[in-house]
Amino acid sequence: MGWALSSDDLSKWIRQCFECPLVGQVKKNVLPGLEAFGGPAGLCVKLQTASNTGIPASEVKARREHFGSNYVEPEPPETIWMMAWNALQDPCLIFLCFAALVSFLVGMAGPAGSMEWLEGVAILCAVGVVVTVSAVNDYKKEQQFRALNAVKEDVTVTVIRDSQKVKVSTHDIVVGDVVLISTGDMVCADGVVFDHNDLGLSEAMLTGESVVKRKGMFDIQDSDSDEAALKVGPALFAGTFVQEGEGRMIVLAVGANTYQGLMEEKMKEDESEKSVLQQKLDDMTDLITKVGAGAGALTVAVLLVRFALAFYQGACCKESWDHAVHWVEALRFLVVGVTVFVVAVPEGLPLAVTIALAFSVGKMMADQNLVRHLSACETMGSATTICSDKTGTLTTGKMTVVRMMGGGEVLRDCAKAGEFLTAGVRQLWGRAMVVNTSFKSDVELDGAGQIKKYAGNDTECALLFVSNKMLREEGGYRGVREKNPMDDPKRSTISFSSDRKRMSTCVEDPSGGFFLYCKGASEVVLGLCTRIVRADGSEGDLLDTDRESLEKQIGAFADEGLRTLTIAYRKLDIVPADKDTWEQDLTLIGLVGLEDPVRAEVPAAIETCKGAGIVVRMVTGDNPRTAAAIARKCGILSADLEAASDYCIMTGLEFREKVVNDDETINQPEFDKIWPHLRVLARSSPLDKLTLVTGIQQSRIGVPQTVAVTGDGTNDAPALKRADVGFAMGQTGTQVAQNAADIIVMDDNFASIVQAVKWGRCVYDNICKFLQFQLTVNLTACAIAVVGSSILTESPLNVIQLLWVNMIMDSFASVALATEDPLPDLLLRSPYPRDQPLLSNRMIRQLVGHSGWQMFVLFLMIFALGDVCPPSPANHDLCAPFGKLYHDAAGTMRSGRPDAYDSQYYTYDETCIPPYSEDNPKSYAFNETTGAMDPLRPPAYCVTEHGGHTPPSRHFTILFTVFVMMQLFNQINSRKLHGEPNVFVGILDNKFFVAIMAMEFFMQLVMVELPGVNLAMGCKGLNMNDWLLCLFIGATEIPINFVIAYLPLEWFKPRSSIKGFKKGEDGQDKAEKDDVPMLQR
Repeated sequence: MGWALSSDDLSKWIRQCFECPLVGQVKKNVLPGLEAFGGPAGLCVKLQTASNTGIPASEVKARREHFGSNYVEPEPPETIWMMAWNALQDPCLIFLCFAALVSFLVGMAGPAGSMEWLEGVAILCAVGVVVTVSAVNDYKKEQQFRALNAVKEDVTVTVIRDSQKVKVSTHDIVVGDVVLISTGDMVCADGVVFDHNDLGLSEAMLTGESVVKRKGMFDIQDSDSDEAALKVGPALFAGTFVQEGEGRMIVLAVGANTYQGLMEEKMKEDESEKSVLQQKLDDMTDLITKVGAGAGALTVAVLLVRFALAFYQGACCKESWDHAVHWVEALRFLVVGVTVFVVAVPEGLPLAVTIALAFSVGKMMADQNLVRHLSACETMGSATTICSDKTGTLTTGKMTVVRMMGGGEVLRDCAKAGEFLTAGVRQLWGRAMVVNTSFKSDVELDGAGQIKKYAGNDTECALLFVSNKMLREEGGYRGVREKNPMDDPKRSTISFSSDRKRMSTCVEDPSGGFFLYCKGASEVVLGLCTRIVRADGSEGDLLDTDRESLEKQIGAFADEGLRTLTIAYRKLDIVPADKDTWEQDLTLIGLVGLEDPVRAEVPAAIETCKGAGIVVRMVTGDNPRTAAAIARKCGILSADLEAASDYCIMTGLEFREKVVNDDETINQPEFDKIWPHLRVLARSSPLDKLTLVTGIQQSRIGVPQTVAVTGDGTNDAPALKRADVGFAMGQTGTQVAQNAADIIVMDDNFASIVQAVKWGRCVYDNICKFLQFQLTVNLTACAIAVVGSSILTESPLNVIQLLWVNMIMDSFASVALATEDPLPDLLLRSPYPRDQPLLSNRMIRQLVGHSGWQMFVLFLMIFALGDVCPPSPANHDLCAPFGKLYHDAAGTMRSGRPDAYDSQYYTYDETCIPPYSEDNPKSYAFNETTGAMDPLRPPAYCVTEHGGHTPPSRHFTILFTVFVMMQLFNQINSRKLHGEPNVFVGILDNKFFVAIMAMEFFMQLVMVELPGVNLAMGCKGLNMNDWLLCLFIGATEIPINFVIAYLPLEWFKPRSSIKGFKKGEDGQDKAEKDDVPMLQR
């Protein structure tokens, strides 16, 4: 069996129906498509269906195969192993694995008993920890997200097949099915309604508009402007809700072919980009890789040159080449070079990033933010623009009565509706609103009497809620409904229609006669009124002055962005047979002004955003007048902004005409003239929102922008995906929006987004704190390793000591510094621009200042301390009592430097046993027994005495401990990034920090003092005076921090880490102006 139409033909036309909401667009794009199908009748013929008979049940399988299924199989979740593999793709981790492999292989190739291979193993362990933490976090987030979007119980709908009504699963719906829909239903597929009906749908989840959309055959009048919105259209879309009425929908698209399905597929195609911080970290990793490799290569080159010179000069054990000795020594040079290379790498940085993000994710969940993508946390620290949806995000998403006018008085606080006017007027007004509503409209209240949930028509629910306050004496609106039941035979209704713009209900008056209650568009119902209810409950003629006052008030309500309704009634003795005569000579009760109200917390949250240097822009499908009124109430618009530019408020059509070229590309120069002033984009399509986000991201004027987008509807999904950070609503958001988002706001509260900004900045700061600390450690350790190896021929800090400093201590520091809580002043600063280098000038000042001080102290200890002399038999750290003093340094401590360096202070003959030579009597001893000349140099002499491995010494143990103590105290300095003078503020608030500081000191104590452990570490035990000296020298980091704070920032100019942005007028990178607030710039 074949059909004349394909699923692509139908899907394309349905999509045009959605994307062409204006009369002119419908005439140009939609109607020709319908005519190509042969009109409504031809469409039904080609689909072999009809609204009264439906399709044969026998065709369901064939239709599913031809047009597709209404069930889209969800993507299987990634396994934790796949998540671990994805985490391992990070360039920094790949580089660490390479460094670990080189270190391990070179270490294994070294001499027996060498421990160099441990460095490689330790790096791999660190990588394993990072990958494990990342994978576990991702897995937990995925589980939370799937629990949030757990598949609900299968919904059944009523369809007509073989002229019979049958109930089927929504998954079994096929193209051509006739689905019966009524108030409260969610539309399960895309389709059309051509028959006469009273359907009103909410398409807020797709368009963002809270206005009820009427459905039926196209209603286009000759008088309609091409720019006017279409009043009635036949297309219904999956995911929308029926707010009122009932009808029969012919299904045209199912599953992935629906508009909602197409959006979902589009989301899968988009590739996520790296976060701002990740780009900067990758740049830094590349730079460190080059510098580390260069330093390591330079060290090896210097050592090899010195090695060659030693052979040239005939140094001890370098008289001639010995394969068994000198190849091993040359290999040790390569090990030193690899060690320098590995020391330069900030191994703890990925762990610090992972811990900071994982810590903040847990805290953000407590602040109602479910983070789906970890990088979104820190990216929010750079957010400069938030493009926010209006309905359900800035507003509550529920229509509410906010103004009432009756008896010449205006009530602006409708919470006091129960006290407005007299009891008689309140009862009349309340009954008029309750009786004249559909029984399918209902309000669910919480324990405090506030709105919990609407069912049915939002406008009617708003009237019911306010009437509940006015009818307390009668048991609220439900009490009135009980007295006027829906099945009352004397109850009659004239339904609302787009032509009439009003609805009326006639019920019996218990005291005799009938009451006709009418509500509708203000200007229409007001034109039918001849009398008015006064403030005291009396009635009088509707005078011209009354009419002028009412019209003025209707205009005032409209200026506030309110939707106005007029409530009226008429007392009838008998009900006329002709319903056209019912709505005459009405008596006006009052006016009500409704709106989707701004959330209570939104104005304060937007004010906080302004203080934080973040611009909030509203993007909505609503009309410009309503959108502007809401924006003023939120604080997005101000009189100054509106007066400064004509681009402050624009419609989607105006926006597209100005910034989108004929080939659908963005006209960036024109776009750059508009976006800095734009605050409200009304009547916008999903493409407009996407264009706005993309254009702002691509702009190269002013401060580079990081764009966050909020939304709850399917229409928001492309922009949510394209944005640097996408926020979807957890309660009202569609699954398509949530799948596209980076963060889900569980309570739909805009204030929670501000909390995400706070945590984003906290994460960024914490990572920078750790970076500031670890790069100081690495720079100092690398300098000591390079200079020490080049001059002393081996590093003053051995491989195991460097492992402790570079791996274990930095890993602990990552926990200490990455778990700092956010401070209140975080939202009083401007965002970090995208082009600001990861290392600001303040951080570079700290890095250079502290590493410079540490190198000065440590090099002084290496070269200015340590006497060169024969060791005392009782204590090798002291000179022999009557031995020769070759070099008298400061103090009485014996040198722990290698003999290769200290040999400059004595001659060859004084310390070296020469190799055997018949010509050199000093090289042998005559054996009287055998008569032979026995060599004085033992076979293993060059390995044991001059093999390059210096035994543990007090000198270098103090050096190692001072180095560690300086890092411990500098860890306290690193808690502050912005030049704060008191580095101890809040230190006791972070228990992690205090505990880790204590643990690091205790472990250093164990490594130096515990027998066996200290031998493995290459250390010797120290006395109390030595420990006090080490602590004192380490504590100098605190006062030195004050001195460094006075160094001019101009000396430390960072390199811009993201290229492509313009420089400032002074020729400097904008990022170099770290001390100038962005708002002032």
